[in-house]
Amino acid sequence: MNIIYTILRKVVLGLSLFFFLTNTLLAQDGAKIFKANCATCHSTCEKKGTGPGLKGFWDRIPGDDDEGKGKWLVKWVKNPAGVIASGDDYAVALRAEYPTLMTAQGHLSDEEILAVATYLRSPEACGGGGNTAGPSYCDEFAAAGKEKEESSTGMYWIIAIVVVFFILANALGGIRRNLQNTVNDKEGKDLEPDLGWWKATQNWILSHKLQTGLIVLVLAFAGSVEGWYALKGIGVYQGYAPEQPIKFSHKIHAGENKIACVYCHHSAEKGKTAGIPSVNVCMNCHKGISEGSCSGETEIAKIYEAAGWNPEEQRYDRPQKPIKWVRIHNLPDFAYFNHSQHVIVGEQKCQTCHGPVEEMHLLEQHSELTMGWCIDCHRKTNVAMTNSNGEVKNDYYQKMYDELVEMHKAKGLKTFQVKDIGGLECGKCHY
Repeated sequence: MNIIYTILRKVVLGLSLFFFLTNTLLAQDGAKIFKANCATCHSTCEKKGTGPGLKGFWDRIPGDDDEGKGKWLVKWVKNPAGVIASGDDYAVALRAEYPTLMTAQGHLSDEEILAVATYLRSPEACGGGGNTAGPSYCDEFAAAGKEKEESSTGMYWIIAIVVVFFILANALGGIRRNLQNTVNDKEGKDLEPDLGWWKATQNWILSHKLQTGLIVLVLAFAGSVEGWYALKGIGVYQGYAPEQPIKFSHKIHAGENKIACVYCHHSAEKGKTAGIPSVNVCMNCHKGISEGSCSGETEIAKIYEAAGWNPEEQRYDRPQKPIKWVRIHNLPDFAYFNHSQHVIVGEQKCQTCHGPVEEMHLLEQHSELTMGWCIDCHRKTNVAMTNSNGEVKNDYYQKMYDELVEMHKAKGLKTFQVKDIGGLECGKCHY
């Protein structure tokens, strides 16, 4: 009996663990699917958006049991217009309350839809305000920019230390003189006069010429090196990360939610500049997403204020205000750079120049963006003349390729860098 009891207990424990892990995994998968397909129109809590808030939705939808509710939900998500046309009372009532018909999500499988339902029924969905990011992740978001601000005070600390050093040296010199005069007074010798720190320093220099010469040489060498790098760095703002009026995180948007860069910076594929997204682009998603992963409603409320959006009434009935973003990447006027030429023709990823933006909460200038940096890239980067199969893409590139092969036949080159098509010519960037 004990053996049978032990076996049954292990089976029950194993099944419980299996169902727990299965539900946990389904909730995790459902969270990702929800963010990618549903979060634009629906809140995980009661708050209404383009569609209803989804807290407690499972108790509201038709069905005698979980299986019946699941079947109804799958039909509704995949074909809401069809369910309304069938005369379903609940679907018709939803349509009357929310005039915008939900987009059919036919690309989702039954399992994916039920995974979203599992996530929405879990405490994590609304209990944490929809926040699925860990504490350290959000702490990192809150602290973004503080390290930059603290590092900028380093020079003030150096100056303060030098001042304190001179004060201490002067004080210790005075103490040494007083003690020496006490000894001299007892021995009947002349007392040392108080020359002041400047005269005392002059006397020390005159009596320690070798040491003074070595100190001057070391300081001159160190100063020339620091001066060279200081002059070289004029106009180079690598690491520049200003605080923005809205705490926008590229790590959350481009990293966690995998939003393509060109969704917001759409002109990067079409013109010279990547452009700053208008607030309307933000509202494409945040009309329905009113709470951030880490900032709650605080930062998204600033978007609503700029757009003139009234989240309670779900309409634009307030004055619009510009968002005063601080520009980070800024080339001088005499340097020409075209985004579309590099992104489309050159097939360069945004990270080539801007670094791993998908890992940055607070965006910073990752690269030097100097002429030397650009030229070095042109010397190393191959011209994108072939496709993934190694075939020349079109007649234009075929003509270019044949001419380059003929030009460099003495060297036997078959691959070519940007420098080989004029990438080092002054007039390409300065004209």
